[in-house]
Amino acid sequence: MLNRLVGMWSGKENAAVPPPPAVAIESQAAPKPGSGPASKAPSVMRREAMLGRDQKVAAYTFMLRRAQDEQSDVSLPDMQRLYDETLLGNLQRMDVARLLGQRLAFIPISPATLNHPLIEDWPAAGTVWMLGFDAQTAVGDALLARMGELKSRGFNFAVAADAVMRPERQGLLQHADYVVMDVSSEDIPAITAQMAAVSKVTAGKRFVALDVQTLEAFHMCHKLQFALFMGPFITRRETLDSPAMGPSRAKVLDLMNRVRTGAEQPELAAQFRHDPALSVRLLRYVNSPGMGLMNKIGGIEQALMVMGQDKLYRWLTLILFTGGQTQELDQAVLENALVRGRVAEQLAGRALFAKARDEIFVAGLFSLLDVVMRMPMEQVLKQISLPAEITEAIVSQRGPYAPYLALAIACEQDDQSSIEALARQIGREVDEINGVHMDALLWAQQLSADV
Repeated sequence: MLNRLVGMWSGKENAAVPPPPAVAIESQAAPKPGSGPASKAPSVMRREAMLGRDQKVAAYTFMLRRAQDEQSDVSLPDMQRLYDETLLGNLQRMDVARLLGQRLAFIPISPATLNHPLIEDWPAAGTVWMLGFDAQTAVGDALLARMGELKSRGFNFAVAADAVMRPERQGLLQHADYVVMDVSSEDIPAITAQMAAVSKVTAGKRFVALDVQTLEAFHMCHKLQFALFMGPFITRRETLDSPAMGPSRAKVLDLMNRVRTGAEQPELAAQFRHDPALSVRLLRYVNSPGMGLMNKIGGIEQALMVMGQDKLYRWLTLILFTGGQTQELDQAVLENALVRGRVAEQLAGRALFAKARDEIFVAGLFSLLDVVMRMPMEQVLKQISLPAEITEAIVSQRGPYAPYLALAIACEQDDQSSIEALARQIGREVDEINGVHMDALLWAQQLSADV
């Protein structure tokens, strides 16, 4: 993974991972006559990651952002249909099928949308239809038959525990693969009672914990045998009484500072020799097939000569996430950071020089270093020499890189107005962002597969 990423950063991206095909992005699917307003503002997709029991990203769920004045209208049948059509249309044009090789896609729709023409050509493998039910939604034989038909084609279904435990809806559980539960209350007796009630009706369902707020809540749900976990706990900045950084990461930061200030190879080699584990990783990297060397390298100084300072610095950056004394969720945080960096870099496009685009990527990657290193961001950045533009963008949201980083972070949040303002600020169309976002997810998925 490190080999591929360093290769991409050093101008060998096409050789390492072929770029995904270009995707033409439109703002939304055109509504049918009478289905809703004739024109709508472009809708930007929002994603949330779901972790598996191994604490790695296993799935994403995708939603549309809506303006505040639309929130109360979504329960109306015509508005719900338009919402679902827009969601499916955007995902289709983003070519969501590219994501389904190693990730599930949980797609929230109403039961009525299962009969939409777009469903007929939808890729089944990896798709989980997350059905939403309100108090008036009827569950009849036609719906159950449609779910059974789609399951026979390979689709999966998720339903909310609260919605299906009414006696007249329990037939849904025979077709459901996942049962979704909101665990934000952290009320263990209530959660376990609801899980037991579902299992009494039908056994073998996989439970999904939604709105997991903290690592403590994640551990609770993990013990309760939930299969998937979603919520702000993944990138939450936990309050630490005594934040500290392990010695291995401290060594990596020290090496990065020495590289940035132009340290000579003998000095760097001496530092590597003080950390045998890091030396082994360096030699393993330079001797990996991706480096394409004819002869094996056995010495630190020779390895540093082959690497060069630029590649060495980028390799050390990834070691901060993937090496040393790693914490739980580090891999999931790394994938999120890679997406941030890639979105920000790609949005910069040709508007900025290559050096600036590279630094914007670093800003995105480093924006989650405080989560990985379990230290306040200001304290982390004091220990590493960075260009002022990167530090300003991360710490104070100012400077030339700030709007690109802010846009990348907004892809994880429900803030349509900020998206529109930031897009105008950098001269990009709102409906371009969906394509950039999906490409970044695929890119990060490929890179993190081997971590």
